Amino acid sequence: MAGAALIAGATTGVSNAATTPPGGTAFTAAANYGVVTSTHPDTVGCNGYKVVGSGTVTGNRIVGTGTWSQTEDACTATVPGKWDINGKVTVTQTDGSHLYFTYHLTAPLTSDTMVYPSGTFSITGGDGSFDEAVGGGTMNATVNLLDKDHVAASLSGTMGFRWQI
Repeated sequence: MAGAALIAGATTGVSNAATTPPGGTAFTAAANYGVVTSTHPDTVGCNGYKVVGSGTVTGNRIVGTGTWSQTEDACTATVPGKWDINGKVTVTQTDGSHLYFTYHLTAPLTSDTMVYPSGTFSITGGDGSFDEAVGGGTMNATVNLLDKDHVAASLSGTMGFRWQI
């Protein structure tokens, strides 16, 4: 079930997360990307996959078509009966600005080849036009475990800047 690693993402934790300021506005994004999977080295604590993905992303706060780069751990041993997915994403805008966020998704473990992980994302910062960005919201993915070249994710939430707090 190596394709199961498709499920999107990398490491956990949000060390510099901040709440979205009152001036935060809507943030939406849609990503289409491919992934490469490998067996996670922790066969007891994770029993899943390391996933690396890259592709394109568009959104209401992203200028042009940006680049989506992600890493994640997709584990089956941490939450009984579910995929437990923790990842990090870097969005690179056409002007070179970067937006960073982490995510945590879950999905039922089934024999179906279509998996629909859902959960939350937290904006952890950025540079350029995303300098001091904060925020978060919901994230949903669509994964066909037999097709690693066509993974999709959608994000909906808010984004502001630390200086607005």
